[in-house]
Amino acid sequence: MSSPTSTPTTIAIDLKKYRIRIHKQTIHLLGDPKYIQLLVNPSMMAVAIRPVEKELSGDQSHKVNMSLMNSDNSYEIYSRSFITRLCEVIGGLETNYSYRLSGEVISSKAAAVFSLKTIKRIEPEVPNGN
Repeated sequence: MSSPTSTPTTIAIDLKKYRIRIHKQTIHLLGDPKYIQLLVNPSMMAVAIRPVEKELSGDQSHKVNMSLMNSDNSYEIYSRSFITRLCEVIGGLETNYSYRLSGEVISSKAAAVFSLKTIKRIEPEVPNGN
């Protein structure tokens, strides 16, 4: 159940291309940060996205290019290390598929949090045979 300071959101994770798609609205709710950090918490079985002011070493932060915020509905980040870590924590994910995680932006914590228990495989669209 969402609290007054949280907003439901989703992210999509493409294992084949090591891509994370974040709704632009989520980036806006996080305050249009210069950088974001992708975190995996194995003990809580959660993923978090949090804004950071400067680049962190070790592939921990990703620059948010505002010029790319004008197209489509989502913002894409490519991170082999994040996807690899996520697959280690969850296990059993099929690398040729994309998955969706549900969560919420919690403004009081300045983070978007997604439970790994909500992960669902995104089925490829089948062309209509009519």
